[in-house]
Amino acid sequence: MPTLLVFATEMEKNGIFPDGVPLGYDYLITGVGILSTALSLGKAFQSKKYEKAIQIGIAGAYRSSGLSICDVVEVESDCLIEFLPWEPNTFFASGVLPFEKKLKLVKGATVLSCAKTEEAGELRGKIAQVESMEGAAFFAVCKECVVQAVQIRAISNYAALYDKSKWDIDGALDGLRGWSQFFNN
Repeated sequence: MPTLLVFATEMEKNGIFPDGVPLGYDYLITGVGILSTALSLGKAFQSKKYEKAIQIGIAGAYRSSGLSICDVVEVESDCLIEFLPWEPNTFFASGVLPFEKKLKLVKGATVLSCAKTEEAGELRGKIAQVESMEGAAFFAVCKECVVQAVQIRAISNYAALYDKSKWDIDGALDGLRGWSQFFNN
């Protein structure tokens, strides 16, 4: 069965695989956010059977994480952080062994709205090391459809720093491009 590579944006796919995704892999651009990810991935799994899905993209890191800009990590569990503590069952885990190329394992927080202040980043950093806008939806849909899930992220910014001019998206994509060389082996 094939593996599905999942990206939120064309920019991420093209930045990581400028010559196209490796042969033998399908890919999906879901769009940014929880709802887009869930709907797109659900449709993809209805139309074709996959053994594994790998979500690849950029993320913000909380300052308390110890992560640096451009680090590449594997998200081993994710939560819908804005639903906590009211809905404690919002944690989703990959449920598979760490990815083939060993990366630091981190906890993710999927957000509706990025942490825009140091205070928000500090609070969220007590629960997770990184934040994205799609991770928990990706894990939840994969779990529901019985597809092994792996989430790989590169850090483009610190989550509480909303000044996008200080983000290093190109550096994060370079890190993911370097990590993705194992697909060619």
